Amino acid sequence: MKSKIHDLQGVCEVKSGTSSAVAFGSVLQAARKRLPKNQADVAASFNPKLSVAAVSMAESGNRPPKTEAAIRGYADALELDADALLEFWWALLGMIEEDRAEGHPVRRWWQELQASPSTQIDQQRAEEWAKEWDGEGAALDDDRYVPPLETFVFSEEICKILGRLLGDTWQIDYKVQMGLRDPVDPWPAALKIELRSVPKEGDVGRGEELLASFACPEPVTRPISADAAIRPNGDAMSPDVAWILSSVEAMPVRERAAVAGFIHGLREGASLFSEARLPPQSAR
Repeated sequence: MKSKIHDLQGVCEVKSGTSSAVAFGSVLQAARKRLPKNQADVAASFNPKLSVAAVSMAESGNRPPKTEAAIRGYADALELDADALLEFWWALLGMIEEDRAEGHPVRRWWQELQASPSTQIDQQRAEEWAKEWDGEGAALDDDRYVPPLETFVFSEEICKILGRLLGDTWQIDYKVQMGLRDPVDPWPAALKIELRSVPKEGDVGRGEELLASFACPEPVTRPISADAAIRPNGDAMSPDVAWILSSVEAMPVRERAAVAGFIHGLREGASLFSEARLPPQSAR
């Protein structure tokens, strides 16, 4: 499938450290190990070359690829179909890789996807499982639960995309991780997507090998891509301020702290060299 997203290049990105970034990085790492290649091999295949640290951070989700060119670079390095890898990237951003011709609005996953009967049954069985678990000697304040139907639908679709991306030599599926609402030790419900290698013909004694496992991002927590045609409300906020705020929000925690320190220094300098009164700073 020919990519039609060149006009949106650079507009949207997977934010560092999010579940979407971790999911994308896990797939990159699994594909690299399957070849097999090390991180230095991948870094050297880029033009210009990347650092090994950059590849390591991309695989961990701490600094995911942010442009179409970077995605295609990873596809070449890992011998993957570039358009399929782009489809996976845009899916994690909450966009459907279909008709992106001019004049057509960008559609969201949660606006388009419908649960199949089998998906509905899977979610209902998981809910029944959670209720049965609560009824077997659980504490009174225990409340086990499973992800919503939207997450099941999204997980099923992600598995289909990964199947097209990785091919028949991979076993791709998802499993339910039950959540627990507990005031002391809670944990979230999730659908864990698992990537396993399928033994080749002649590989005697070798079974399936788990190459990657990651939680499918919840539809409500995935980064939502902004349409290139949409501009901030001028009455509420100037475009420059909106751009600055969105850039700061996309930074890793350490970089945001550095920006905060820089702004604090500017405030102190202004208080020393200006007679104008500054608004009080909020306590941190």
